[in-house]
Amino acid sequence: MTTPLVKLRGVSKSFLSPGGGTPVLEGVDFQIESGQKVSLIGPSGSGKSTLLSLIAGLLPPDTGDIEFDGVPLSNLDDDGRAALRSREIGIALQSENLIPFLTVRENVELALDYGGRRSGRAGARELLDRMGVSHRASHLPRQVSGGESQRVALAVAMANHPRLLLADEMVTQLDGLTAGEVVSDIFRTDMAILFVTHDTTLADQADVRLCLRNGQVVTR
Repeated sequence: MTTPLVKLRGVSKSFLSPGGGTPVLEGVDFQIESGQKVSLIGPSGSGKSTLLSLIAGLLPPDTGDIEFDGVPLSNLDDDGRAALRSREIGIALQSENLIPFLTVRENVELALDYGGRRSGRAGARELLDRMGVSHRASHLPRQVSGGESQRVALAVAMANHPRLLLADEMVTQLDGLTAGEVVSDIFRTDMAILFVTHDTTLADQADVRLCLRNGQVVTR
């Protein structure tokens, strides 16, 4: 029997609020197979971004288990989870993805170096070419558009050739044609992908479509 790349069992998460604990996720169970493309939809504030952060090991669950390739994240300390992200998991969030004082190329080069892939400028150029933003290589993040920034963030996320890409609204600021090209390129890779979107047409392109509502994840 093949081990799922990601497996969640009974995962719950709450956050403190003036009135006490506010539950966000309650008893979440699902898994992602190697290479599988999975979309996640749900109302704003339903906990989609929190779920990505839990899978990435950036937040601990209150209860339940999260495994990556059969290894519980709870068995890893902070350094172990950081090493896992550098080797195996790419993360593209909606904002604050890029280091503001580094150029676009330097942001990608840093990700390549941190992931142990010392291909320097050539590797960065290849990734930026794939995302259609190599002409912005020498610009700072504040000098590129929102859509270009999203594509650079995806290049950074894919720099370590991750087995899993976690993306939060990865093409919201792109026009329809460019968004389609970016998504098609990413879907052709052998990465597993879990991506948050409000675009039901995009969500339907995934192998599996999940919906998060009232703290629960269900297959749609």
